[in-house]
Amino acid sequence: MRRRTEAKRNAILKVARELFSQKGYQNTSMSEITAKVGGSKATIYGYFKSKKLLFQAVMEGDSLAGVSLKAPVSDDAIQIVPLENYRQIIAIVDAMMNSHDSVKKTLYRFSKNVMQTVCQPAFLEIYKLAVGSSSKSGIGPRFFETGPLYLFRKVQEYLQSCKDKGLLDIKDVERAASDFLALMRGPVFERYLFGYEKTMTSSDIQRRTRRSVDTFLKIYGPEKTGG
Repeated sequence: MRRRTEAKRNAILKVARELFSQKGYQNTSMSEITAKVGGSKATIYGYFKSKKLLFQAVMEGDSLAGVSLKAPVSDDAIQIVPLENYRQIIAIVDAMMNSHDSVKKTLYRFSKNVMQTVCQPAFLEIYKLAVGSSSKSGIGPRFFETGPLYLFRKVQEYLQSCKDKGLLDIKDVERAASDFLALMRGPVFERYLFGYEKTMTSSDIQRRTRRSVDTFLKIYGPEKTGG
């Protein structure tokens, strides 16, 4: 019985993902989803109490995998970034914050790993949905807080520690963090986002992100303890 229930839920999510991707959040109705899934609208609402919650489930992807279908889900749930991508980002950030390597080596590794994570198809799909539906669904702000803003704050925290140790010459840490993230994503992320380049190798990403880190360090000064 449970297997059939999970299969139905997955079928609803599959159709909803397709329609949200094609038409956007605002232009997709629960009636349209019901028509493609089959059954009644009451059945759809039995799984998702609102279109907003259905959209959120689509955004979460596999983040609810292993969670009982009876577990409460509310409009205040904040896990929007796909779970696997979120775990990868957490690990990458932890590695940066606890690194004993030079600033240059740490930022080299951080930049490459972040770009390889956010350029994965699952993340890019969710990113596009979040941007396209942010003004209507309320998902955008939560996606920003969970993903980009979290990353920004951690980079700011790391750069502040480098400044405090005299490793970098930074007057405005907030601005430096913004500059670093812009330089990091510039030569890679937009190419994937717009489908301009889908065959970039790990070595290509590493080469481009290293160039961005080198530019950042030229602006904010070399490490005084070696590179």
